[in-house]
Amino acid sequence: MKVLHFQALVVGALCLGAAVLAAETYNHHQQLAELQADARNAPADPAPTLRRDIDALADRLTTLQPQVVALGEAQGRHTAAQVALGQQQDELATSLKTLQAAPPGPSNSDLTALERRLAAAEATLEKLSARPAAPATANAQPNASTGVKAKAKPLAPPFTLLGIETRGDVRFVAALPAGAHSLTTVHLLQPGDSLNSWQLRAIRADQVVFHVPGHGDHTLSLP
Repeated sequence: MKVLHFQALVVGALCLGAAVLAAETYNHHQQLAELQADARNAPADPAPTLRRDIDALADRLTTLQPQVVALGEAQGRHTAAQVALGQQQDELATSLKTLQAAPPGPSNSDLTALERRLAAAEATLEKLSARPAAPATANAQPNASTGVKAKAKPLAPPFTLLGIETRGDVRFVAALPAGAHSLTTVHLLQPGDSLNSWQLRAIRADQVVFHVPGHGDHTLSLP
C-alpha cells in the first residue's frame, strides 16, 4: 500500500514538473515569437543611409567649391569696378563744377551783335578795296637822291577786330581772321591768347595791344 502511494506521489510530481516545463516552454516560445516579431518590425539600421547621404554631401561640396572660388573672384572684380565707377563719378562732378564756374558762352543776342559788326566790317573792307589809289605826283623826288628813308608801311594785322565782348566779369576781343566771312570763324581772345602769331597783351578802353614776333608790341584801335 505504501509503495503504491509513493509511486502515485512520484507520478504526480513528474506530471507537475512536466506541466511546469510545458508552461515555461510555452512562455519562452511566446517570448521568442514576440522578439522575432519585434525584430521584423524594427526599423532598418540608419547607418548605411547616413553614410550614403554624407558621401553625397561631400561630392556636392567638392563640386560647389570651384563655384564658390569663381563667385569670390567675380565679387572682387565687381568691387574693383564699383571703385573705378566712383572715381569716374567724382571726376565728372569736379568737371561739372568747373564748367559751371566758367563764364557762359555767347548767347543768341551776342551772336546777332557779332553778325551786325561783321557785316559792318565787311562793308568797310569793300569800301576800302573799292577806293582808287592816289596817283603818283610828277614832282616826286627819287629816294636815292634825297637819302631819306621812306616811312615804314604800317603793320597790318592778319585779322579784323570786331569789338569787345563781355561774359560776366571777363572781357574778350572778337577778331575775324583775314579772308574769313563766317561767324563760326570769329575768335574770342583774352590776354595771353594768340591768333596768327599775334599775341594779345592787354585790353584797354578803346584799344588793344598785341605782341608781334620780330616787331614788338603793336596797338590797334577798336571799332
